[in-house]
Amino acid sequence: MKNPVIILVQTQMAANIGMCARAMLNCGLTELRLVAPRDGWPNPDAISPATDAKHIIESAKVYSTVKEATADCHQVYAATARIRHLNTPAVTATEAAAEIHQNAQSEAGEYQAAILFGPEASGLDNDSMSHADRLMHYPMNPDYTSLNLAQAVLLFSWEWWKSRPDATTTYETSWTPAPREEFDYFINRLENLLDDAGFFPNKLKKPTTLQKIKSLFNRSNPSSQEVKSLQGILTALIGISKK
Repeated sequence: MKNPVIILVQTQMAANIGMCARAMLNCGLTELRLVAPRDGWPNPDAISPATDAKHIIESAKVYSTVKEATADCHQVYAATARIRHLNTPAVTATEAAAEIHQNAQSEAGEYQAAILFGPEASGLDNDSMSHADRLMHYPMNPDYTSLNLAQAVLLFSWEWWKSRPDATTTYETSWTPAPREEFDYFINRLENLLDDAGFFPNKLKKPTTLQKIKSLFNRSNPSSQEVKSLQGILTALIGISKK
């Protein structure tokens, strides 16, 4: 599958291009295209902010127009804080990322998507946005919708990265809950020790109290090792009480 390309249109500061490259690499995107950067290209001011994404800066392609930069793209999204083209469908970054993954998988490597980002001061103008068939809208705080360029690139890049088919969904890869037999044995042992310690002075309330204790441990869904640790705690407390 082809990853989406990031296209920066008339970027005003080379340092922002470098920070965008860094944000892209954080999320596995490596193809950067530039349309008429204000201070020309290549520009050494982009290198330091890019840190380890220097290779993205060095391989960035430069175009004179948005039309040329998107000529090989099958779908183009224009990032905007304001929905200005009422006839152009608007999606969130989450929806855009999902669409791109779906189309990339179904087209067997032939599908190329691009995301347009405008200059820092004003965003994309109407002419640039006319080359997009989707508006990608960030529904930010309506009292303060302004994002800097690298933040905007990172928001989309992260949505694309986390929605890929092989994305990490959990870090509990080696954890499994204890078998009920182990857990029930611990609860029965705890109950007996609490009985011996006089924890249930009112026998009528004991079932309700015991249910609450059991629910407390059930919610934690302990592993076998954790149940063994709890058993060890009980054993240690028994030893203290006998001294």
